[in-house]
Amino acid sequence: NKSAPVAAAPVVAPSPQTPATREQREQAYAKLLEGQRYFAAAREGGLTPESLRLAQRAFQQSAGLDPSLAEAHTALAEIAFFFLDDLAQAEREASAAVRVRPDNFGARRILSRIYALKSGLPEDKLDRAIAERAIAELREITRLEKDDAEAWALLGEIYLAMERDSEAIDAFTRWLAAPSTIDGRFFQVFTKGRELTTEVAAARLAETLLKVGRQAEALAAVRRAIAIAPDNADYLELLGRALEASSTNEQNVLEELRRIVALNPANNAAISLLAQTEARYGRMDDAVATLRAALDKHSKSDREYLALQIELAQLLGDALRFDEAAAIYDELLKARGIGVAPLASDGDKSFAVLILQRIIGLRRQAGQDGEALAAIERMRRLLGREDPSADIQYVTLLRAQGKRREALEVVRAARLKFPERVEFLRLEAATLANLGRVEEAATLLRTRLTGALADYDEYLAIASLFMEVGRGREAVEAANKALELAPSALPKLITQALIVLASAQDRAGDAKGSEESLRRVLLKEPNNATALNNLGYFLVERDERLAEALSMIQRAVRSDPTNASFLDSLGWAHYKLGQLEDAERHLSDAARRSPSSVTIQEHLGDLYQRRGKTDLARAAWRKALSLSVEANETARIKAKLGSDADK
Repeated sequence: NKSAPVAAAPVVAPSPQTPATREQREQAYAKLLEGQRYFAAAREGGLTPESLRLAQRAFQQSAGLDPSLAEAHTALAEIAFFFLDDLAQAEREASAAVRVRPDNFGARRILSRIYALKSGLPEDKLDRAIAERAIAELREITRLEKDDAEAWALLGEIYLAMERDSEAIDAFTRWLAAPSTIDGRFFQVFTKGRELTTEVAAARLAETLLKVGRQAEALAAVRRAIAIAPDNADYLELLGRALEASSTNEQNVLEELRRIVALNPANNAAISLLAQTEARYGRMDDAVATLRAALDKHSKSDREYLALQIELAQLLGDALRFDEAAAIYDELLKARGIGVAPLASDGDKSFAVLILQRIIGLRRQAGQDGEALAAIERMRRLLGREDPSADIQYVTLLRAQGKRREALEVVRAARLKFPERVEFLRLEAATLANLGRVEEAATLLRTRLTGALADYDEYLAIASLFMEVGRGREAVEAANKALELAPSALPKLITQALIVLASAQDRAGDAKGSEESLRRVLLKEPNNATALNNLGYFLVERDERLAEALSMIQRAVRSDPTNASFLDSLGWAHYKLGQLEDAERHLSDAARRSPSSVTIQEHLGDLYQRRGKTDLARAAWRKALSLSVEANETARIKAKLGSDADK
């Protein structure tokens, strides 16, 4: 806790050239003990500005009487650091203590924390020179106390940020071996919530080992974390990544996950991981059985039952078993007493929107537009005409059906009715772009610009708009403005902007810039699936480094095996490599999951043409042409269709 600022007491300037007399040393120790009494009371909950001022004054007098008394400077550094939030004063006093006695542990601790904070690492804005000073102080601490958990943990985090992975691994390993500590508050603040515990040490070690490709060791580390915290969903997800990356075969992976579930059958996170892994290996019936078995052990009123039901429906939807998935969602609505009568409760309304949005998505994906429209009308009846949710869904459905003029009429009417809802403005802009009215669309989005951080989302929307119509240069300009606005303390926003920028650069023909932007993402997030997929796809499009591209796309697909965009990239890579059976399997799967994608339909047409399936090729190209809004793309598809282009 921090008190109100305390005025500094007069300081007697130390004179190290003139050693203190015996009498001065005795007086200095007396003042040191006096200050410690006040300070101890403050640390035990009796903190007042007066007691803190008295402690500070006593320590200053002690240091003035005997400049060689390092403990007085250390105490002053602690007061400045913990209570006054004055890093400059804390650094001066701790440095004075270290000059007097280099082995002063407390002063080294204060300095290590000061430099760790000043390094910029908590804000993801690393100052390497200051980080090196933090490392030097932390190394001194580990020299004085080889099993200090905080020092090893901080060293690991700093080394990791500096891309010194082998040193980070050594530090995390030593943290894992260190005795537990009861004071992890600074580390928790420094890392924005991470605990200074053994299981966290094991998990951080596992993540770093995975990063450098030492899968077997990573697996051992994450197993240790799970042994301590078996219900931790993050550790289980990390286990899944480690198992997937290791040389462990499919059967052994499944057996280990089933063993974890058997040891703790109520662990829904483990059950979910097992089902997801079974689905990833193509064992969809096993995945469904795993979730249904877990459901049988829960009462329908349990919150866990609801979560498992939703996961089962998602899994069935991913397996293209649309009717089964929709039936589960309908069952969830019935269980909550939601039929067709208007709802009064805000909670019921929110739940209905969530579930009906998923039903509408399933029906659209299955090509069941009539059923999708019926679900939208049900949403309208349940929520009332003063709720915009049904209108948003209706406009989206019309656009997917290619009914762009009708969509524009509906969205403009909705904007008049709900002027505060930005979704309708963006839908109107997207629809205008679909109709070829790009400048009008861009002008509409620019009306939202305010010159503040909130413009981040608007610039990304503008970039996406220009990309959709093939205007790469304008897309790059907008994406760069979003990147400039992204705060360094929010790395996710930086990642998002870089991914959009890379796509815009690719559209603009800047292959080098596009790859550099994605490499920046992967440097920080080596397993970022979108960056892996996009970089792999851009390489495939340029017929460059196809083996490397395929490997990156495969990693993306392993992380999200039902993502239509990733599956399209994978199929297209196989196509470029001449592996046509694999290409057809993945492209067909992608087309089923995203039937309104121009790119996927064009790729599928190219694949069918190469395999001699001419009728199927023309059908796919005609569908792509009906969906296309970008001039160059339209011209390319028309050229493939030849005389059939206008039919």
